[in-house]
Amino acid sequence: MPMHALILSRGTRTASPTGHQVQGFLMFEDELKRELGLTTELRDVETIDDIRAGLEAACTEGTGFDAVLVMPHWSDDAKELEELFREYHGREQRPSLVMLDYYAPTSSPHFAVLPFVDLYIKRQTLKDREMYQRDYEGGFIFSDYVCGRYRFDLEDWTFGSTPDPAHMHKLVAGWNLGVCFRNRMLLNLTSKLPLPWSLRPIEINRRVGSLNRAGKQEWYQFSRGKLLEEIEPLANKRRSTGTGRASAKRYFIELGLSKLTLSPFGWGEVCFRDYEAIACGSLLVKPDMSHLETSPDIYIPGETYVPIPWDFAGARDVCERYLRDPKAAKRIIRNGREVLREYFNKGGFVRDVERILGRARDTGAEASSLCPDTNLQLD
Repeated sequence: MPMHALILSRGTRTASPTGHQVQGFLMFEDELKRELGLTTELRDVETIDDIRAGLEAACTEGTGFDAVLVMPHWSDDAKELEELFREYHGREQRPSLVMLDYYAPTSSPHFAVLPFVDLYIKRQTLKDREMYQRDYEGGFIFSDYVCGRYRFDLEDWTFGSTPDPAHMHKLVAGWNLGVCFRNRMLLNLTSKLPLPWSLRPIEINRRVGSLNRAGKQEWYQFSRGKLLEEIEPLANKRRSTGTGRASAKRYFIELGLSKLTLSPFGWGEVCFRDYEAIACGSLLVKPDMSHLETSPDIYIPGETYVPIPWDFAGARDVCERYLRDPKAAKRIIRNGREVLREYFNKGGFVRDVERILGRARDTGAEASSLCPDTNLQLD
């Protein structure tokens, strides 16, 4: 059965997490229509009032929308957003309501909307959903770790909420910021014009940014500084990049010339740099990602990336090991690139949408008993 969805998004700009969250719908527009019968309409929103207007339009008879995917901003007032979803969830005639969460952490300040949506798509989720019931410092598993490990004072920073266990079945791991035109282009370019490992002049890419533009450290940048401290002794014997900010042009040139790229966590675990490094043919070295699930899944330890502990203990030795063993490094690089290539070339995004909206169809069966006109189906 064909399906038409309205996506209330925040633009499609590259290098923006909001833009990357919807670029897949543009990249695979034809495949989604041909294989799933899914067509979409993107409408930009900036405020909660804009979201309200979009929801009102979607609920208007004759618009033909079967589902509305709503992308709030991370800073939107949690209570106001909850009340908005509550209002439209109670409508007698409405499309399926889907929360599209692009936020960087595995946590969210907006889990209170769960009872009032048919599905909550989050770009990455904790594998163990029971962990969402724990009380973390800062509301986030990684901020909690930094506080505990380094006694860092978050002051009033927090980014979390506790979801209602009765509605956790609606929370699904979606696709992440790796799905974008630029990463596909980089992967294709470096496949056609590969730079061999032996010819890459930069051994360690450590362009991780441990200071903000004001020269201060946020809590996650403090953690990044600990990584730089750990690997600093290598800078005297291994050719390395700088550590501060660089222009986009320099950043990508360096990635393409680097044998190994360090990519510590930022505001969240999944970073732009993860996918860019793999697309540019560099070995990804990153804090262990085994606690989460996301797509495209380039986080298979020892197969598609090299994991290191969250406190970076031994990171220096890990870098040395792979720089001394090009065969092992190149195997992991090939595997990571193949995962990304298959995702782009063999319908990975279409399969993600099919999997996720299939869940919406299943949860929608419950909603349709209360709201007969709510019915989200795929062929």
